[in-house]
Amino acid sequence: MQNILNNYNLKKYNTFNVNVRAKYFASFNSKKQLQQLLENQICQNENILILGGGSNILFTKNINGIVLHNNINGISIIKEGTKNIVVKVGAGVVWHDFVIWSVKKNLSGIENLALIPGSVGASPIQNIGAYGAEVKSTIEEVIGIEINSSKERRFTNTECKFNYRSSIFKNELKNKYI
Repeated sequence: MQNILNNYNLKKYNTFNVNVRAKYFASFNSKKQLQQLLENQICQNENILILGGGSNILFTKNINGIVLHNNINGISIIKEGTKNIVVKVGAGVVWHDFVIWSVKKNLSGIENLALIPGSVGASPIQNIGAYGAEVKSTIEEVIGIEINSSKERRFTNTECKFNYRSSIFKNELKNKYI
């Protein structure tokens, strides 16, 4: 089990470098670590804030709860067809790094989404987009972990209910899945 740290400084975890502290902080590198964290008494008793790249948040005060930093990495091709390639990407991967990886592999579909700050895990929440492209056009499924039960659930593209800069994760499932 990974450490849950007390009174942790979040300055390096937000792009504004705001010097605030979290009552508790833990980083997770895998689905199993996340599930173990969610089953910990601290996570069950405290408010939870999920933090990816820290680019879409402006801290104005200390966090009275636990901050869980998503650090699930890895990019791999899991299926190659004649017209499509399916890629599995860890939610903690920096979005722009994934775009660069895709371009280097001559994969198209997300190249217009370069330089958007944040992590891959945050991209379906906001349904990020630029220059006429949206991430919803490239997502086959999203794997989430329910905060209350720590159980895995797979969401098809349709189940994600993507709209302009929105998804099910920003609306009816807000703060319910990681």
